Amino acid sequence: MSGLLPLTSREIKKWYRNPTFFIVGLLQPFFWIALFGSAFDITRGFGAAGRLILQGAPNYITFIIGGVATTTALFTGMFSGMNIIWDRRLGTLGRFLSSPIHRSSIVFSKIISATIRILVQILILFIAALLIPNGLEIASSFSIVDVILIIVTVTLVSTLFSSIFSVIAIRVTRQETIMGIVNLVNLPLMFASFALFPKQLMAPWLADIAQYNPVSWSATIMRTVIINGSLNSSQVSTVLNNFLALLVVTVIVIVITYVLSESEIRQ
Repeated sequence: MSGLLPLTSREIKKWYRNPTFFIVGLLQPFFWIALFGSAFDITRGFGAAGRLILQGAPNYITFIIGGVATTTALFTGMFSGMNIIWDRRLGTLGRFLSSPIHRSSIVFSKIISATIRILVQILILFIAALLIPNGLEIASSFSIVDVILIIVTVTLVSTLFSSIFSVIAIRVTRQETIMGIVNLVNLPLMFASFALFPKQLMAPWLADIAQYNPVSWSATIMRTVIINGSLNSSQVSTVLNNFLALLVVTVIVIVITYVLSESEIRQ
């Protein structure tokens, strides 16, 4: 896709050259894990029973770190479509469309830059979780393969949600419309998942819905490898099934995004 690299570079420069947006984006994950993770640590009141509920995690921060990483990707990815709306309103999109570049490059530059921003946020998130009191405790058998798996998982879920909301932005011309859609779906996606709570604590009907939520797939993959490190056959099966589901859905959405961005994007 011609023009993809310079357009992606443009989006990244817009991010780090905006001090407020840059700092807020880096601090947000820290507040999530430090405040929310410390406030709801049920292992303090229930001891071994609490660890059993949290699938063997030594504390709540360790349990939710994968979920917080996923919801960070969700929220940041949701707003990636806003850049398309702004480019359309400022006339920048019209100049891009009249230049000799693929239209899909305009959309995918925003998706890639959003994914890069999310990966930086996740790095800050893990560092913060390791430094705060009673914070993240990684399994002793945690390896470089697990690190790669987490990076790939975050990349997939970031690409998935960035693509979905970029597709919406292609067809939407008003900022208020996409903001309304974001506000409508962000909480259901987060709370109808296993990101912040174990399945045992959820209502059965909600747990049934959550197992088909990509947020659950991503959170489960990261949580399993962080807590356990070396996996037994059952855990390998769980990680593999969730990873394949996430991969397939992301690939389908990428293809749809490419087709629509080439044919539907307008000034």
